[in-house]
Amino acid sequence: MSSTSVALCTYNGEQFLKQQLDSLAAQTVLPDELIICDDASSDGTILIAEKFSINSKFKVRIFRNVKNFGYVKNFEKAISLCQSNIIFLCDQDDLWAPDKIQQVVAVFDAESAVGLVFHGFKKIDSRGLNYLEAEEVYGVDKLTSSQLPKEIINNSIKIFLFPNPRAWCGCMMAFRRDFNDVIIPIFPGKGHDDWILKVIAPLSEVRFISKPLIEYRIHDGNSNNFEVKKKTFRIHISRLLMRIGRVFKGYSKKSFYRELIKRIGCSDFTLQHPELIKIYKKFI
Repeated sequence: MSSTSVALCTYNGEQFLKQQLDSLAAQTVLPDELIICDDASSDGTILIAEKFSINSKFKVRIFRNVKNFGYVKNFEKAISLCQSNIIFLCDQDDLWAPDKIQQVVAVFDAESAVGLVFHGFKKIDSRGLNYLEAEEVYGVDKLTSSQLPKEIINNSIKIFLFPNPRAWCGCMMAFRRDFNDVIIPIFPGKGHDDWILKVIAPLSEVRFISKPLIEYRIHDGNSNNFEVKKKTFRIHISRLLMRIGRVFKGYSKKSFYRELIKRIGCSDFTLQHPELIKIYKKFI
């Protein structure tokens, strides 16, 4: 079985961190190492991490940033420190299903051509209750995970990259460390997860496990529709302001896709899906 690293980034995460760490400790197949990169937290996050490390059945390495890097650079650091074959990205506030590592690693071990594996998820609110929002849909036909036919799951770039490339949460992905030299440095104007997906996908095969293997926590979520709509509006405004800021810094969508194509072209890996490069060029 392939060795595994979990790259966990923290920042003022004391409210939910212990629950997440406990879900890692409860895995049917334990990780070989846990890398915790803390982004200059001012609460009890580090104390929780250090206490967990004392009795952990796997290696835990904790790193503290002297200043706040931001989540993209912090994940870049955590990824670079991982030493195992397969890297799992981990947020501080979710909950992993007990068989997450076992199921994901089984896909990598069965197919050497697979460089990236995704899985389904279930949304919960800050209290751990179901978050009332429409179920995630995939691909051109906008199917739920349970509706996806096997041939689509086994050719998963069709889920995440056709007809248009879409972002995806890093806490639902794992990838081979072999791709670190292509991934790093991560383009600063977009999310680390979006970058990783779009770098690896043209160079390897992608697989999707439709079973939800994490409970993905939506902070301040609430069971009534008014709260959901209010949060959705805040998210849209926040994303709009971020996009405007990126443009002023030179991190436009065009520059993102230009750098993608350049990075992929300079890699030592053989291009497996040239059709994706054609899609990326449409955004330049």
